[in-house]
Amino acid sequence: MSNKSGIRLLLACMLLILVACKTTKIDTAQSVVPIQVPLKKIVANQQQIQTINASKVSFSIPMQNQQTPLRGSIKARIDSCMQISIQALFGIEVARIHLTQDSLILLDRINQQYVAESFSSFGSTFPVSFRMLQAIILNRLVDVTTKDDFSDFLYQKDENLHIVSYENSNFAIQYLVNDALHLLRTTVRDAEKKHYMMAEYQQFDTYNTIVYPKKNAIVMLFSQQQYAIDYSIEKVEFNQQIDLSIVIPPRYKQILLADIAKEYFN
Repeated sequence: MSNKSGIRLLLACMLLILVACKTTKIDTAQSVVPIQVPLKKIVANQQQIQTINASKVSFSIPMQNQQTPLRGSIKARIDSCMQISIQALFGIEVARIHLTQDSLILLDRINQQYVAESFSSFGSTFPVSFRMLQAIILNRLVDVTTKDDFSDFLYQKDENLHIVSYENSNFAIQYLVNDALHLLRTTVRDAEKKHYMMAEYQQFDTYNTIVYPKKNAIVMLFSQQQYAIDYSIEKVEFNQQIDLSIVIPPRYKQILLADIAKEYFN
């Protein structure tokens, strides 16, 4: 596969993350009891992080029985802005995804085109929030409750794993946490069980007092097709000054996110 095809596939997979974050509902497990401890420890770890700069990231996309490797970076100012940069040989940027609380910009430097849309413009087609994407990509809990005691979560212990679930009128989500209180998996399903998204996190390392995973995978089932992105973080720094600016070249043509969706998923 050419680098150009691989890059466009990665952009399509990132689009799927936007598509797959629909309002959802999961069947909660039997024999559940109120949760008290596991999520508090994870939240305490999250609260130490103001910025993330994963300056060296290896992406891997399964395609035609082989892995398509790409390089890039992930930067974020928590609850404010996030950027994913995709790079070709010699670190030349070929694509960038820029997310804020109310909008997204997608730069396709190969084809000299871009998407610039607000989350509210997605309507029922793309009902997604910045905080949902932030949580899935950055190993964080989805911000779904204002209760500090997590009394509206359900909890089940299975050997050395904690299964935690939450459901409201709009969506439900399930977490898998180990005894070390690392968030290992986040799963989201839609009400009709036609779509799901699962993020898995492995190889946790400690950076001073911050615990963070090196290996990550996002698997999506959408329109009866499964898509996956693996990404390994080789270098990461926390709570440093980062540049999250973005400039759209005037010669770039603006297109709609729906145009990309039609190209890949119809």
